[in-house]
Amino acid sequence: MNEVSDKGVIISSVPANGLLRSAAARRALWFIAGLHGVLLLAMLPDYFADNDLGFHVSLGRQYGERGAYFWDHLNWAPTGRPNLQGPALHAAIGVLGRVLGGAGDSYVLAFSILAVLQWAAAMFTAIWFARRLSGDWAALFAAALLAGSVYAAGPFFVGVPSGWIFILTPWAVHFFLNERYVPAGCTTAAVMYVHLGGAPAAAFGVFLAAVFTRRWRGLLIAGAVAAALTSPYLVHFARHLDWYTGHRGHVAGSIAVLIYLLAGPGILWMLRRPRENLFPLVWAAAPLAWLFQDSLRFFLQSTIAAAVIAGVFVAAQLERFANRRLRAALAGGLVALATIYPLSIPTLPLEAAWAAGHRFPRELDWNEARALAEIVRRDHLSERIVFSYYDSLSGAMAVYEPRLRQQFGHWGEVRPKVDPAREISAGAKLYVLPLPPDDPTLNRFADAGWIRVHGGSALTSIATLPAPAPLEAVAAPLAEVISEEAAWLHDHAFNNRFPPLGEVFSPAAIARYRERRAVQRTHAGRIQSAVLIYAHALEPSRPDIALGVRGSVRGWGSVANFIGDETAMDYLSEERFERFRRNLAEFSEAVLALRTETLPTERLDKVSRKLFDDFFEQD
Repeated sequence: MNEVSDKGVIISSVPANGLLRSAAARRALWFIAGLHGVLLLAMLPDYFADNDLGFHVSLGRQYGERGAYFWDHLNWAPTGRPNLQGPALHAAIGVLGRVLGGAGDSYVLAFSILAVLQWAAAMFTAIWFARRLSGDWAALFAAALLAGSVYAAGPFFVGVPSGWIFILTPWAVHFFLNERYVPAGCTTAAVMYVHLGGAPAAAFGVFLAAVFTRRWRGLLIAGAVAAALTSPYLVHFARHLDWYTGHRGHVAGSIAVLIYLLAGPGILWMLRRPRENLFPLVWAAAPLAWLFQDSLRFFLQSTIAAAVIAGVFVAAQLERFANRRLRAALAGGLVALATIYPLSIPTLPLEAAWAAGHRFPRELDWNEARALAEIVRRDHLSERIVFSYYDSLSGAMAVYEPRLRQQFGHWGEVRPKVDPAREISAGAKLYVLPLPPDDPTLNRFADAGWIRVHGGSALTSIATLPAPAPLEAVAAPLAEVISEEAAWLHDHAFNNRFPPLGEVFSPAAIARYRERRAVQRTHAGRIQSAVLIYAHALEPSRPDIALGVRGSVRGWGSVANFIGDETAMDYLSEERFERFRRNLAEFSEAVLALRTETLPTERLDKVSRKLFDDFFEQD
């Protein structure tokens, strides 16, 4: 059974044999989808939080309270920056968060609900198109593959805006190929409103469909509709284009191996008859711009198309087996493999463990963000600019204290050319430090009057700086602390990698792993706090040098995040981490020059630059 366009191009096809309809396949499909869905719903009271969510949910609260939020006052204080994020998801968080009560946790719950809906939409899209292309067995395979690997399902159930690009783009292409040009244009506009990267995905997909079907009039209609609907956003973006740098943050993760092992030959198989497989081929090609902009995210979120292609391909290969029992055994084996061990980390046990209270990995802890924000509010510190060791944590704090503004900011693609807070004294800011408030080294600094600790969580402190300490009084003791802590990291630090799968589901093993990681995070945090105090002491006499040292404060905060937080697991290769450890030894020795010289020596500057350059370069 085929569908043929008016230009003679076959849009989709389905096999004519018994694989088209199968009650057993449908029952298995709904069991798998339902099981994963129930576990995700069970996670809602304390839903998995991705690294980016401090930024996204804080923006959502601003939409909920203001109605519109086209200038971002939360990030890059004190001036802020234009908000060039597609507003659709953030506006939805705002509306739903207000409906749910308008408190900080209301917006977190709103996002969590929308994240589950995004996963459901991804699953529905994969199932609907796979079944349309090749029937019930293809739909079952696509669903099992997409839901089975954490590197396939995760990019959708975390709920970040870019996931909607990969869900909505095939619908835009589908509408176009079925000559429904106005819905195609509306869907293309929706993709652009959910994320800035939607334009080169949905628009390119529709353009490719027009090229292969020669429907130029349809392209004009769809393009005109999309342009008209997105013109307010596009004008806003064009007006502030000079703020857009294109610089992106690091993305860690891996690839859903089983899906691509099947989708690769599936694409080659489809290319043998491209006219009959136009839709899935265009769908796969539409987001290719992401391959060059962010290759890992391309593979993480293209799993929805890859799962459909793999499902269609496997269903077609099963047609070759006349023996129904053998066919059923092979199909069942693939579904079991995709669900239990998809050649990567399986989703099902992670979802079950999280729903049962074993919450690993926890990239962002809303409980911690709430507690830290309460300290800021209690001590009347909301008007200070926040200098956080990790931007997304202070972004999460802004969900609970919406007046908070931070130096720097999440989403590095849009930023001012010069940090507007760089000239503001260190003493005027508020600090989120990666070490516990009862840390003995931090308290020693506090007892000396060099820093004030307002409280914190089990791992993180809120602090401010009193008047600058005399440089001659602090240089030598701070140098001793920095040298000792750097030497400890050289001798004992380990790379922050995702633990072996056998340990992931053991609460005792994860507790030990977290304890070890927290220790090295604290040692890096001690270096950051000591460098901060030293930078503040430099301000009265050498503000020019103090400015550069404050850059090292940010660098050491990022080091603490990379080696000590679950959000940064697998960011560093082993080779890069070993370079860091080697550089620590030289840094530990070079910093001791401050015992006799209060200003940084040329050698210390050189060693410090090398340490950060080697640590932060992309692998």
